[in-house]
Amino acid sequence: MTSAVEDMAVKATKGRIYPWDFDRKGKLPVWTLLNRMEYLGSSQRLFFKADNDNKDIKQAIASLKQAMAYEMRFVRCQSVQFSPAFSELMEFPGRAIRVEAKVIFVGKTSWVYETKILDRTTERELATRHVQTVNIDKKTRRPKPLPDWVMERYSHLTSRPRPTTVQPFDLSDAEPAFVYPVTVAPSDIDANMHTNQSQYARYCFNCAATGARKGAYSIISGDLLDYDVISVDLLYQKESREGDSLRVESWEDTKEPDTLKFQVKRGEDNILQCKMRFRIPSVPDIEKAKL
Repeated sequence: MTSAVEDMAVKATKGRIYPWDFDRKGKLPVWTLLNRMEYLGSSQRLFFKADNDNKDIKQAIASLKQAMAYEMRFVRCQSVQFSPAFSELMEFPGRAIRVEAKVIFVGKTSWVYETKILDRTTERELATRHVQTVNIDKKTRRPKPLPDWVMERYSHLTSRPRPTTVQPFDLSDAEPAFVYPVTVAPSDIDANMHTNQSQYARYCFNCAATGARKGAYSIISGDLLDYDVISVDLLYQKESREGDSLRVESWEDTKEPDTLKFQVKRGEDNILQCKMRFRIPSVPDIEKAKL
């Protein structure tokens, strides 16, 4: 059995953001970053392997793939904060990055882990992501208790105060400012046979981009790519699958005019809630971006 210090050790992986990852304004889309952080931060799964002492990464990943044939893990929620260095350094044609992951809390059926993305040249922190992941029964697709060996190995993390996670917001009395239809494409589906977590950020961003261009919001308008994303919160409420017709409803936050809220629905079912906060650029910033 590993020690508490070893259990909490940071798992680091290296990667690169490539030229083709950027949008037409030379910015890295939120959903691309989420997908990259999910992939590069997948070493967090190795925290929850019975053979966690395996030091050979190839053997560990092979063992992980075998285990995934019998178990599922769903993301319940995630929150990402972007540092000022993200907009400054994460520019076309790309950067060499490092993703660090560590588990910070373990509950009965879920755990919370933190990933940080850093620039490998300057060592400056670019973004921080907190994710709550749920252990899922593959037959019922419902939460199930974590194995006993997990609770024993991570007992020092079960007694910690539960970290703040993304909570639902009430929009029942509000009329959406803009509605955007989406059909889930085959390429949006992941290994769990449902819509990948990063695709919802794309759906919501496209909703906001279309709404801003059509003048649906009072503060955020015009080309949404002129606005840097400061933070994004995602709360996954139900699964959606290939071919599903979704309705993305959006609102301005009355208390925070730089923030848009989204509710993704399938019929009457609530699929996801999202909150995106943007940096409101000055007029000179916008004019500069047009050059």
